[in-house]
Amino acid sequence: MGFVDRDYFKLAVALYGLSAIYSLLVWRRGFREDNRTNYALLLTAFLFHTVAMFKRGFSLERCPVNNLYEATTFVEWTIAAACMAASAWPRLRFLGAFAAPFLLGIGVFALVPDLDVHGTKQQLVHGLVRLHAALILRAYG
Repeated sequence: MGFVDRDYFKLAVALYGLSAIYSLLVWRRGFREDNRTNYALLLTAFLFHTVAMFKRGFSLERCPVNNLYEATTFVEWTIAAACMAASAWPRLRFLGAFAAPFLLGIGVFALVPDLDVHGTKQQLVHGLVRLHAALILRAYG
C-alpha cells in the first residue's frame, strides 16, 4: 500500500521541522553563510506538500479546501510557494530561515486529528453572508 496524502503532508511537516532547526543554527551564526541547505530542505518539503495537495484533490475530485485541515494546508502551501519564489534569488534566500518555523507551526496545527473531517460535507453554508459580516466587523474594528 502506498502513501496517502496525509502521509506526504507529514513528511513535508517533518522537513519543515528540520529546516526550522537548521534555520535556528543559521540565525545564531548571523546569516553569514549561504542558505542553500535550508533552501534544499524547504524545496523538498514543498514538493512533498505539493504531492499531498494533488493526491487529496484527485481523491476528492475537487479542490481540497472544504474543511479546516484542507484550508490550512492550502494556505501553508501558498506561503511555501511564495517563499520558494522569493528564495530563487540568492539575495533573498534568507527568507526561508524566517519562514521555516512559521511553516512548521502551521503544519503541526493542521495535523490536529479533529480538523480533517471525513464523511460529512463541510460545504460553506451561507459563506458569502459570513464573509460579508466578518468584513463589516473588521471595517469597524
